[in-house]
Amino acid sequence: MSGDTDADHETGRINVRDSPTRRTSDSPIADPWRDQLLTLSMQLPLEATFEELGAMFLDHLAALLPHLALGICLVSDPSRAPIVDRRLPLSLNQVSEPDPTRLFPRLGEERVIGIDDGGSGGSTLHVAAPPGVGLRPLDLQIAERAGLVLGAGLRRAQAYQDTQRSARELERLQAHIIQAEKLASLGQIVAGVVHELNNPLTSIIAYSDYLTKKAQTRLPDPSAEDDIERLSRIGDAASRILKFSRDLVAYARPSTEVPGPIGLSEVIDKAVVFCEHEFAVWEIKVERDVPADLPGVRGVTGQLTQVFVNLFTNAAHAMSAGGGTLRVVARCTPGENSITVDIEDSGTGIEARDLPHIFEPFFTTKVDGRGTGLGLSIVRDIIDAHGGTVSVRSLQGSGTVFTLTLPTAARPASIEPPGL
Repeated sequence: MSGDTDADHETGRINVRDSPTRRTSDSPIADPWRDQLLTLSMQLPLEATFEELGAMFLDHLAALLPHLALGICLVSDPSRAPIVDRRLPLSLNQVSEPDPTRLFPRLGEERVIGIDDGGSGGSTLHVAAPPGVGLRPLDLQIAERAGLVLGAGLRRAQAYQDTQRSARELERLQAHIIQAEKLASLGQIVAGVVHELNNPLTSIIAYSDYLTKKAQTRLPDPSAEDDIERLSRIGDAASRILKFSRDLVAYARPSTEVPGPIGLSEVIDKAVVFCEHEFAVWEIKVERDVPADLPGVRGVTGQLTQVFVNLFTNAAHAMSAGGGTLRVVARCTPGENSITVDIEDSGTGIEARDLPHIFEPFFTTKVDGRGTGLGLSIVRDIIDAHGGTVSVRSLQGSGTVFTLTLPTAARPASIEPPGL
């Protein structure tokens, strides 16, 4: 390969591959050439890449037109450099700088034939004759027919690749749906178990109250004071569990609530309680700056609770490697009649290539089975339905901030919240 070819690679502009073997210029044109092209059209494999198809095509066409310089410029992806490949007769012992608009600028006559590849339409077939040879009408006729063969092969290969990609995507979505169904069934079971806890918890609270009153009759006996303290703790703990179980059952129940003014502070507090186990397991500290006197927002309590539960859970998973801090900051913007909430974590962050896709259904970066890819999609749908917005900014390795804006109760949402 000549020195010019090495310079081509250094530019990095296009990927050029020249045939390692030169063709003789005295080989006759194969006859019948139509049969040769028909055979080639049937031999181009579906599963091959554009580059592989182009190389195979040029090898066959070089056997038909051994006296000509042949080249292709294939645009498989407009965002990437074109695929350039050439075949040269033995009489051309120098390689000129490749150019997608003209592959053989040093030759006197070069014809460019467009190839319908079913994509961007920028693919071309180049035919040139060495000095003193010239392009004959039969040469151009063969090249034009060959261009049709290559275009058909490229379209079939592209359709095959699209079909394979769709099949893989369908399998991925089916797996996510199965996992989502499993989690939904598990949620129903858990809701039933929690509901069954209400009766024994109610009994514990009632008996602790009874025993507390009975112990109070023994005052001022010093031992009675200790018993009253212990019984009070039992009652408080049981009451806390009972409240949590009732809130959890209400959260799991299909919502029939009519949108109305609600306090974001209470919603956020309830979501934090639901996620306390995740925070405790991963040693995550929660910092809240949510004023209790924030104006109410118009919405459905259960749905907005789900928004914060999903965001808090994602933040906990992002910080699961070594703990961290979750900051929740809410503020009112009076001029816009809206409330803004920032949920910031100190986790691993989100890669830039994933940011445009995180709100898409079934898209997830979690590989340990903890994610279905539906959490952020649900967040977006609920916030949209409440007339608000959700945005995200993140830096790989430096944490993530989700920002929610919700209209205050004085300004109605754009549509009714969905029955999620």
